[in-house]
Amino acid sequence: MRPVSRAALAIVLFALTAAHAFAQAPARILSGFPPGGAVDVLARIFAEKWSEAIGRPVIVDTRAGATGQIALEVLRAAAPDGNTVIVSPDSNIVVYPHTVAKPAFDTLRDFIAVAHVGRYDLAIAIKTTLLANTLAEFLTWARANPKDASYGTAGNGTLLHFYGLILGEEGKAPLAHVAYRGAGPAVTDLVGGHVTGAILPLGTLVQQAGSGKVKILAISGGQRSVIMPDVPTVKELGYPKLELSGWFGVFAPAGTPADTVNKLNEIFRTAAHTPAVREKLLAAGLEPENMTPAALAAVIKRDYERWGPVIKASGFTADSN
Repeated sequence: MRPVSRAALAIVLFALTAAHAFAQAPARILSGFPPGGAVDVLARIFAEKWSEAIGRPVIVDTRAGATGQIALEVLRAAAPDGNTVIVSPDSNIVVYPHTVAKPAFDTLRDFIAVAHVGRYDLAIAIKTTLLANTLAEFLTWARANPKDASYGTAGNGTLLHFYGLILGEEGKAPLAHVAYRGAGPAVTDLVGGHVTGAILPLGTLVQQAGSGKVKILAISGGQRSVIMPDVPTVKELGYPKLELSGWFGVFAPAGTPADTVNKLNEIFRTAAHTPAVREKLLAAGLEPENMTPAALAAVIKRDYERWGPVIKASGFTADSN
């Protein structure tokens, strides 16, 4: 065999070996939050379904810290080959960049929307001892008791925090923000009556509301939730500007080919609507949506532009909190 032919054969064999190794390498879903939380649960649910679809392992790579920003920085630096994605809540994508002087990434440039994997509603809830049973009654009480009116959330600089500012503005009521380290402590204090009200994802309050430990006055979604269909929406109650649907999305690094993104979208979208996964999502207070990458990208742009002015007007910066 001539030397040139041997060299060519070696190149072909190397390419085939590399391609085989790549095909067998595990894919990964990044999670920016500790095990046990909503993001971790979603990542594990979809890692299993993604693995089934591609016939190779998919690992959950937890990079907790900085309220999810570390994992997003890892995603930005990842190869755009369809092997690395992240499950992220909306706050990290459309709220965080407005709260710091120099964001670690550009939401609209550094990531590609892949799939919408769960919609959630915010619940406006109050303690049971408060003499109010409707949103209007609560806001009337808050105006009459400005020193006592407060709402707890899962933390400063969250979507929940800023939603409360809009609630106070639209309801013409002074509502003091009480930031907790996560939803759990906020729920505990609401049940204990240590905070007047709370704005939290509906799923975190369903059990307490069902057992009569808190009152849920309204939800933020555009339609009533299948989880608690008896609770009215803010729009029904005359507050259309409070309408909001939160979401969890799957994202890939910028530069990921469109056909790869579309294949990933099909995998995640199909998985979200299987009976077993849908049941798990509903149990977590999430409802699956049927969105293309382009539709999710439009939602991101809309929400990004919505929260920018609200956060700027509030004067809040994560750099000083």
